[in-house]
Amino acid sequence: MTTKILLVFCLCFSLTLLQAQPKPTTFLKKTPYEVVDFEDLMHRYLGKEVGSFNQLEGIYSVSCVITKSSKAFFTGQLRVKVVERKDNYARVAILKDWPGSQRDFIEVSLSYHVSNVYPIMGELSAFASGGQAFIYKHIEPDGKYRDFSMAPSGPDLIEGEFSEMHKRKTITYKLSYVKLYPKEHPQDLVAGAKE
Repeated sequence: MTTKILLVFCLCFSLTLLQAQPKPTTFLKKTPYEVVDFEDLMHRYLGKEVGSFNQLEGIYSVSCVITKSSKAFFTGQLRVKVVERKDNYARVAILKDWPGSQRDFIEVSLSYHVSNVYPIMGELSAFASGGQAFIYKHIEPDGKYRDFSMAPSGPDLIEGEFSEMHKRKTITYKLSYVKLYPKEHPQDLVAGAKE
């Protein structure tokens, strides 16, 4: 009789432990980003007209500096403090979007934590004649948008800035996009390459 009670107790205890184990997470959690797969990327790339490559398109490494600035109470001097700095924290591809789309370019993350999934992290729209300045709409993980003003700072560098006020402090986000491929000068890509 005691063995049967002990057996039932052990069985109930083991079932309780099995139910208490965490359930497996789904492969892809719900994300606020529009997601494209490799095939969709290829359709966007191959759907362009021949010779319509834009200098903005390419693979970039992204760095960010967040600063907080405020004026000192008594002296009125501007104090600037670097809150966070992330160097080369993401790799992205900037591609021309479909013809007739509301956005000119899309920013696709190449360093997303799920392989073979490429979320669209932002959109770029040209606002100046000649397409040398852009409004970059960045989509945050919580679904909010931040609008950066962006412009080229060199042959392979694009910089953007966004500022917001919190009480008496100005928080500024500065993004730097360094082009990895294709370089403006192909000989810079491989040292000692012959033309």
